Amino acid sequence: MSKERVLITFIFEQHNRLSCIVRFNNTPRLASENVAEHSYYVAFLSMLIGDYLEEKGLEFDKLRLLRMALVHDVEEIISGDIIKVLKSGEFKKELDNLNLKSMQSLTGVLGEKGKLYLDLWQETKDKKTLEAKIVDLVDTVALMVYCMKEVHLGNRFLRGTLAWGVEEILKFSERIPEAGKIIDELGGYALAYLQEDK
Repeated sequence: MSKERVLITFIFEQHNRLSCIVRFNNTPRLASENVAEHSYYVAFLSMLIGDYLEEKGLEFDKLRLLRMALVHDVEEIISGDIIKVLKSGEFKKELDNLNLKSMQSLTGVLGEKGKLYLDLWQETKDKKTLEAKIVDLVDTVALMVYCMKEVHLGNRFLRGTLAWGVEEILKFSERIPEAGKIIDELGGYALAYLQEDK
């Protein structure tokens, strides 16, 4: 099969599936969000937060950051959406192994570029580089934004997930100390919203 045909097949038969995978699919929702939409939000918010951090003097690779934001959930083409709250302990270890195999299968057909995407994806999961930490932060922010919208619309089911997001976001002050001020503001905004909504 030609390189062009492999790429076209990936676009039409694999990547497009991200728009069919509904996030928070085990929770009552008023407005659905699919993984493709979420990935767009994470990329856009990574650009915004990245610009902010760059103005604060942090040095990182912006193109790498945006690529990582776009590939961070590609494994969900196969696994579907499993919310962050559930990803811990033995379940997380098993899921990580399955997701790695899924990504190897998905990206393997793309040749050399597939290796690049697999490496970027793995870097986001390892959460060691500054770019990966920013994507992880922004992924949590995107979760909070979605939950706030749902709670605002009257969906009480996502209050607990929003509260979890507030707790998680504040932990990023240790992971990215230079972002402490924006992290405090993000957490404070969501916490104030939760308190007003009681």
